[in-house]
Amino acid sequence: MSAVKPQRILIADDNPIMRETLAQWLSAQAHEVITADTGERAFLALRDWSHPIGWLYTRAVLPGLVDGWILADQYHEVHENRVVILAGAEQEVSSRGDLVLKQPTAVAVFNAIQQALVAAKTATFTTDVAEASQAA
Repeated sequence: MSAVKPQRILIADDNPIMRETLAQWLSAQAHEVITADTGERAFLALRDWSHPIGWLYTRAVLPGLVDGWILADQYHEVHENRVVILAGAEQEVSSRGDLVLKQPTAVAVFNAIQQALVAAKTATFTTDVAEASQAA
């Protein structure tokens, strides 16, 4: 894939292995990665206007009162036309164009994030769910 400018990416996942694996892989590509293990922590990171989040990956279901859908709504207040990558129970594209991957592996999430970053650079993002999730 073509090189993309380093981005600030929020990873909201209560699975520490998934969260830290993604953080390591994205950091190795010079991205600044913020991690959160609850929806509330992720929400606070999204509301930190002094350090704006460029991209979001989240689980649809997170511990606490704030879930991935609330995070996606908050994210879209700033990035109206950017895709959110979510891990959920069913594979689909949401009504807002967000990509929901069914119980994805870290590789599938990483590839979906990479696809979104490259597509944003070229302004040709396609929500081909099958392609994004077949990275393993």
